[in-house]
Amino acid sequence: MTQIDSQISSTAIYTMRELNHETPRVIREINESGRPAAITRRGRFVALITPLADAGVESAALSKALEAAPDRAQLLGEQTAQKILSAAQVADELDITLPER
Repeated sequence: MTQIDSQISSTAIYTMRELNHETPRVIREINESGRPAAITRRGRFVALITPLADAGVESAALSKALEAAPDRAQLLGEQTAQKILSAAQVADELDITLPER
């Protein structure tokens, strides 16, 4: 048996119905196993779900978002705000009317 055959034979398989009716359990099992799982619809493979529980996806996404943030230096505390605007000033700059209180 090849390594690929071994991986395929150990892959969990869930039906679309099972995924729809028991999503939390299916996702938990996939994450706990640490292995991708195949999803079938009417006996045909339609998707592959890959676990991300230990992949550090949140950290990577936050890191990328922080790199792209226009106010990155402020978010990291490296720089203070140049000016602070009131809600009314921001509304004026955006040409919107604030609801009256």
